[in-house]
Amino acid sequence: MSEPTALAEKLATLASKETLDDTGARIISEAGTPAPIAAILREVDDTVLERCLTFSFGDTTINIIAAGRRLRGILSVIPQSDADIIGHVLSREEPEGVQAAFDLLNDMCGDADHLTVRAMPPEPFGKGGERGISAHGLTELWGVAADAEPKPPMEQFLGMNAAAISSVLHVRKGEIVSKAGDFKALQTIWTSQVDAFREAHKKTLRGEEGAQLVCLESAFDDGSSAAMALYEDEVVLVAYQAEGFGHMQSSWQRIFS
Repeated sequence: MSEPTALAEKLATLASKETLDDTGARIISEAGTPAPIAAILREVDDTVLERCLTFSFGDTTINIIAAGRRLRGILSVIPQSDADIIGHVLSREEPEGVQAAFDLLNDMCGDADHLTVRAMPPEPFGKGGERGISAHGLTELWGVAADAEPKPPMEQFLGMNAAAISSVLHVRKGEIVSKAGDFKALQTIWTSQVDAFREAHKKTLRGEEGAQLVCLESAFDDGSSAAMALYEDEVVLVAYQAEGFGHMQSSWQRIFS
């Protein structure tokens, strides 16, 4: 790849509103938001020309053939499965097959906390006249809440970074609404420093105060870092492992930008 081409791809990625993981795949569901099956059906609904949609979660891969905003069928999965529905076009006339497809997807990625997708060239699948079932139709047949209300922003942020967070203190309107782990040090920060920080910060702003994420590396004796997240009437204080810094920053930008 030439240097200009590589630079153009990097600029396109930076300009994109979509979030990519470190492999370049597009993140469509994180910490259960939106629900993985709903996220899959949204991708199908966005697919007009025939494509092989490759969904990945950990060591799990699901290849789906979609076209015309319809899910034609499941091409293959990893780990391998002997489910009869694999390789067959979905049809409303075969409700058992439709249910089997849902069961397979739900078993494999229903609890995924980081689901990605890649749109790949189509592969031979079924017959030309077998169209599959529309994404909208499957939301009804499978009972999927495709337009479910997303979690509040702060809850999304905490869910996306749960693996790196060792303790948390969540305050809303001056009242503690949740806490976990060894939060005593965080509570000390809350009572002695947060109000002073917000007042000092407001003096430097022009206009309304926006969402803020302030991170302090190695803030505690055990080597863990601290972060203070501010959004409207909410304050979240967390202790987290330093290796989670990059993911924390990217998830914050994704939610609050």
